[in-house]
Parts: sequence; structure tokens; C-alpha cells
Amino acid sequence: MKASGDRECLHCGQTNAQIKIEQTICGIEGGYEYRELEYEWARHRWADWRDAELATQGVKPGAFDKHRRTPALSLQWIGCEDTVRGHAPATAKDVPDLATRIGQCVLCGRPAGALTAAS
Repeated sequence: MKASGDRECLHCGQTNAQIKIEQTICGIEGGYEYRELEYEWARHRWADWRDAELATQGVKPGAFDKHRRTPALSLQWIGCEDTVRGHAPATAKDVPDLATRIGQCVLCGRPAGALTAAS
């Protein structure tokens, strides 16, 4: 386990040490020409995600331990095999916009033949 100063906030990704030095709030900035605050939380999140919170995000129970420290904004991008929804095979209307061939997962890009083995 990391020392308390090295542990990252699950919301903003800053360490406790960075926050003390830079006097920053819990938020994420974004933008191109102008920097602006895209997300802001009232408090930093140091604790690991609880089972109920991960389940709410669609994480399979078997993958809870793997994603206890996954940042809040990265939870939406975890692998299909770790989610309750699983893979989303492409249909004819999805090709070529979302996939290169029918059956390929439109979320992770896994080829059609590999979906049944990985699901």
C-alpha cells in the first residue's frame, strides 16, 4: 500500500502531497484554448470503491478487487469482460461506423471470433 502522501484521489488523481503544495481543489480541468473546470467534487476520495459503488457502475462482482482504485472517470472505460453489460457485437448497421465487421465488439474492438471465448 502507498504512503498516505502518495495515495491518489479517485476523483481528481492528485496525491495528498500535491494538494498540500499546490493548494488545489478536487476537480479536473479541460479545454483547448481556454482552460476550464470540467468536473468538481466537494471532497477528495481517498477510500477504495465499495462493492455497492462498483456494482452501480456496472462492474462484475468478480472484477471488484481489480477496480477498487480505478479513477472515477476511468470506470466507464474498463474492459468489456469486467462489466455486467459484456461485449456489444456489431450488427450490419454498425459497419463501418462503429466496427470493421459484423460481430466485432463496438465497445472494445475485440474481433468477432474472440467474443465467445472472452465473454
